[in-house]
Order: sequence, then structure tokens, then C-alpha cells
Amino acid sequence: MEIARLIHTFAMPVMALLGALPSFRRVPSPPPLRQGPTRSTYDFPAVQPAATPYWPERACILSGKPQQTATYIYRSPDDLFAAGIWTCEPGKFRIDFGRAEFIQLIEGVVTVTDADGTARTYRAGDAFVTPAGFSGTWDVIEPVKKHFTWYGPEPVW
Repeated sequence: MEIARLIHTFAMPVMALLGALPSFRRVPSPPPLRQGPTRSTYDFPAVQPAATPYWPERACILSGKPQQTATYIYRSPDDLFAAGIWTCEPGKFRIDFGRAEFIQLIEGVVTVTDADGTARTYRAGDAFVTPAGFSGTWDVIEPVKKHFTWYGPEPVW
């Protein structure tokens, strides 16, 4: 009986301690790296490559001259995902987001107002998401430069 008491008193805490140590735990090995024809990463350049300027549709411009550029850094083969750099000069325009988009402002100030009239002002360093189906206005107060990623099929209006 004395041996049983000693095992219960000392062996159980020792076993618990050993089980907590990393060298005594079974850790599953990670899966092997996949081989494939794609690049490993796509870097956003420090300086935006030259891009062709464009304008929102004339009927959507509410004020100013919101000339824009877009540089795609990556597009998925199925064209459902993309990432890039977008710029816009000061002005206010209506916008309808057909795809969900993540945005991080690198430069500038913009006030985004949704269809219900709720307005949020974003500045360089801020990040936000516009869901697919968002409708509202962008009022670019200071020239904007943003990193973006979007996901979804091309909208059919």
C-alpha cells in the first residue's frame, strides 16, 4: 500500500510535468511545401509604376476633378481576386462597389458616405473594408493613394 501511495503522490505530478515539456509531446509535422508554377510572392513597389489616368463616369462626378489611376500588382488566374495601388485627385463622386474590397490608405484624406448618409473620414494609415454592394460617395479631400485588394466576380450592372 505504501508503494501505491508513493506512486500516486510523486509519479502523477512528475508525469504531468513531463507531458507539458515540448520534447515529450507529439507535435505533428507540417505538410510538405507545394510545388507549382506560380511565383512565391508579389511585392508592392516603393514607387508606383506609371499608370494611365482615367475618370469616373461623368454622371457620377459631383464636384472637383477626381482623376484616378490603378496599377494591378496581382490578379488571380480566375480573375476573382486582385491587389494593387489606386490613386485619386481631390473631388467627390458616386461609387458602387460590385466586389468586396479591402483598402489601406497610404496617402491623403477621404470621406466615405454610404447610401444611408453615414459618413466616415479616413486618413493615411487607416484601413477599412467596403462590402460588395456598397453604394455611396467618396469625397477625396487630399490626393489619395491606397493599397487595395478586391474579391468577387465582375459585377453586372
